[in-house]
Amino acid sequence: MILSPSGEEKPFSTKCPPSAVSKTIGRQRVVVVDTPGLSGIEISEEKVVEDLKKSISLTKYGPHVFLFVMRLNKFTKDHQDAVEIIERTFGKNIMAYTMVLFTDENKLKNQKMSIEQFIDTNSRLRDFIIRCNWRYHVFNLTDKNPDQVTDLLKKITHMIEMRRGTYYTTEMLQEAETALKQQQKQQQQQVQQQVLEV
Repeated sequence: MILSPSGEEKPFSTKCPPSAVSKTIGRQRVVVVDTPGLSGIEISEEKVVEDLKKSISLTKYGPHVFLFVMRLNKFTKDHQDAVEIIERTFGKNIMAYTMVLFTDENKLKNQKMSIEQFIDTNSRLRDFIIRCNWRYHVFNLTDKNPDQVTDLLKKITHMIEMRRGTYYTTEMLQEAETALKQQQKQQQQQVQQQVLEV
């Protein structure tokens, strides 16, 4: 959808994520890394996490933005679980690099609802958007106008400028892994302590 707004090209193979494709859009070089979906996944969480970690290495320095793509429907437990997996994998500061990309804008038009009204209908979704610092964009997948991609790239560019060009690095990923291991170790120690007290 970003690399081929018309939908005519299929830049990614759906069978082997993660994979990266680069393309010049306007005057901007864009690298999009396709990662496994997290909602309603049929493969193990461990495999998904492994693929997510691999995706970091597919960009030269690291990603400038993580797009959390979701349809305009309720923010379900699957979505919440996906956010938790992402935070466990990449650390809490991942939200500074995250933007939500909603698809199916035509649903809003059919319901005569603005995106802000839609976000306000679900407190968990609203909380997630707040944690992303209100960074979101809406795509209409039936509209083949490339302007919606241009608008998305403008928002991403602004987001990058606000962070002074920083990107998510492998060092950040390693810090998140270390923090997760420490947390798991503490939980194990607490369980062992409780068993000893009984």
